[in-house]
Amino acid sequence: MRVAFYLHGESRLEALKELDPERDFGEFQTGERAWILQTYLRLRRAGYEVELTDRWPQRGLLVFSSKQRRIIKRLGGRTDEVRLLGIREDVGAPWIADWEVLQNGRYADGCRRFFVPFWPQPGLIPRSASRGHLLRRAAYKGFIGNLHRDFQSERWPRFLAERGIDWTCDAPRYGGSQRNWAVTGWNDYRELDLIVAIRPADRAMHVRKPAAKLYNAWLAGVPALLGREYAFRELRRSEEDYIEISSLDEAMQAVGVLLEQPERYTAMVTNAQRRAVEFTSEAILRQWAELLFHTLPAHERDAHVQRWRGRPLWLKSGVRRIFRS
Repeated sequence: MRVAFYLHGESRLEALKELDPERDFGEFQTGERAWILQTYLRLRRAGYEVELTDRWPQRGLLVFSSKQRRIIKRLGGRTDEVRLLGIREDVGAPWIADWEVLQNGRYADGCRRFFVPFWPQPGLIPRSASRGHLLRRAAYKGFIGNLHRDFQSERWPRFLAERGIDWTCDAPRYGGSQRNWAVTGWNDYRELDLIVAIRPADRAMHVRKPAAKLYNAWLAGVPALLGREYAFRELRRSEEDYIEISSLDEAMQAVGVLLEQPERYTAMVTNAQRRAVEFTSEAILRQWAELLFHTLPAHERDAHVQRWRGRPLWLKSGVRRIFRS
């Protein structure tokens, strides 16, 4: 199948094709760019025949963000030459899609829904080895709305400062199409010794979210205190992977443990280096290539055994009504 990546709302689509994720890391803050544009760029640079478009293709596979599903609804024509692969991101399921990519494995079935990890932070600079195994600087990297409010209070940085630890909150406010990358240093872990990331409480354990903050920490070689989230637990194999926290008090206790037990900190740094190999850009690129050029074409061939099954999902009864609404 021909593979095209759909990106709407960009005024300079041709210029975006020349971006390099590792060089132009600040251009990939929004979900649509991180998932759609970055995947296109990395596949193309690896030699795969893929396209970037803001139009409905005549045939082949169209990969789109579920955030833009309402726009996709308005584009489709009456043809069964196009298949849709929706990337769910943090929003609802793209019901018009024949297949989905999920940000974690909770609802993946290997048939219609597939888990492909979110890309790690582009241009990531690991922690400097010269810092040794001392805990002197902790940080949060992400949008401020995704940080539990208790960690935005004065109590947290004051607690750290009393123990000789600086606190860096690298957290702009989310602005939808925000791309003000100059105000963030999300790629730079050189001077960090601990990552802290805990969202506001959620009974569903933030089941739509990816585990990117965890494997970014692994790739950077930095131990992490992380909130109670499905995606983190899904990847956890040992206590050395990260320390789970549910409150400010638990975070304080965890910091105390790492200060009192330097061997625990050292073990987490060493473990991060082992786990990181599973989530490099190269490893995730292989998963994308397998899905797009082997798995989905095989599913498509099998679907043609029955004419009805072979039609695009968005042209079938019921789903078509959703598509037209």
